[in-house]
Amino acid sequence: MLLSGLAVVSASPQGFLGGLANLFGGGGRRRPQGGRGGGGGSCNARGPNHRFQGRDYLVSWRNGCSSFTAGEGAAFCRSQGMRAVSLDTPAKEREFTGLVGRENQRYFWTGGNVNHGRNPSIRWPSGRTTTTGLWSNTGGANRPQPDNRDGNENCLAVLNNFYNDGIRFHDVACHHRKPVICEA
Repeated sequence: MLLSGLAVVSASPQGFLGGLANLFGGGGRRRPQGGRGGGGGSCNARGPNHRFQGRDYLVSWRNGCSSFTAGEGAAFCRSQGMRAVSLDTPAKEREFTGLVGRENQRYFWTGGNVNHGRNPSIRWPSGRTTTTGLWSNTGGANRPQPDNRDGNENCLAVLNNFYNDGIRFHDVACHHRKPVICEA
């Protein structure tokens, strides 16, 4: 029986180790529900874990919450009585791009919605619309951001040197999975 179980596990789409985790009750993708979930292991929403300029923030990867679509990230923030972060001032841009660098995090979702065009702008959950000088000069298609290369890149993520470009803003299709930063 053990050999037949190993045969099934090794043929699973997650591969041998992921299949073993599933066989013994682990693995699997968890979805945010009632303030929990987000995949990537144990996700415990314990409230704010970062403070900046007198405001509270929840940095999801610090709580093991690291695998949200942009919509799931926004829902996770709402379940905490918060919203996805608005990097709508130069000070907040500096704080949170610096944070992702200091904590060696690869990327995170913001609450920004990208308006493509000749003069790209970002609409934030705060209600503000801003422009930024933090757009990357490269991306998956080696073009300056925002490039809308997939035709549906309406969400804004901060990527930490993902394309050897430093810590920069990228327009990203909203179905990709990343951690999120929430703000009170």
